[in-house]
Amino acid sequence: MDFSSNTQGSLAAGISSALLATLFAYDGWMGVGNVAGEMKRPEKDLPKAIIFGLSFVTLVYVLINVAFLKTLPIDQIAGNLNSASETAMALFGSFGGKLVTIGILISVYGALNGYTMTGLRVPYAMALEDEIPFSKTFATLSKTTNAPYAAAFLQLGIACIMMLLGTFDLLTDMLVFVMWFFSVLLFVGVFRLRKTEPQMKRPYKVPCYPIIPLIAILGGCFILIMTLITDTWLAVVGIGVTLLGIPVFYGKAKGKARGAKE
Repeated sequence: MDFSSNTQGSLAAGISSALLATLFAYDGWMGVGNVAGEMKRPEKDLPKAIIFGLSFVTLVYVLINVAFLKTLPIDQIAGNLNSASETAMALFGSFGGKLVTIGILISVYGALNGYTMTGLRVPYAMALEDEIPFSKTFATLSKTTNAPYAAAFLQLGIACIMMLLGTFDLLTDMLVFVMWFFSVLLFVGVFRLRKTEPQMKRPYKVPCYPIIPLIAILGGCFILIMTLITDTWLAVVGIGVTLLGIPVFYGKAKGKARGAKE
């Protein structure tokens, strides 16, 4: 099949946009890693949680898309934000719209619960290493729930600010772009650690090394590059927000060094 350069560019941009819009649903594998310290057997339970969780999400997405394609014509699906509701109504009648609403509410609250549990552990873990300002406060746990309540209030404040600044789709797309920037660094880190720390104890090893991490790096770079081309403003804002953490990090590092000398 012969494609022109414009067609190829449009196809690549379309694939990139589709990935950017859906990869948020697969972000849970990183969230699980945030609570690895709470697991009794992370070397066994963490890979199982990631593999089975991603497999389940993939299966659900495939089944939902099969239902869409079997129920609605393709021209009614393309660019239609109400495909789920229309499919449910075609399958279950007037109750279909309510069914979709109930499903969305369950999904939203489930995701909110997961991000609340895992998101709190990031500033808490950094506070234990004294890597952020007010580390003593963020490292304090609640006496009743044993949860880092200061980190919870910080996360709540950031969430409120973000809700005022953009739509859900805009925020999730920006999140996916920034997330995959760091994900690519994680995948590169697998190669680096294999080279610099060959004797390190590894309870879990990446299967089919180096093929799988190499595919992950190429896929991640594709998403990042196409986002920079097709959604330049979104990418620039995401990079800018991320760069705000650099002066905080180095300022804290200098403070720790100065304190160690004294």
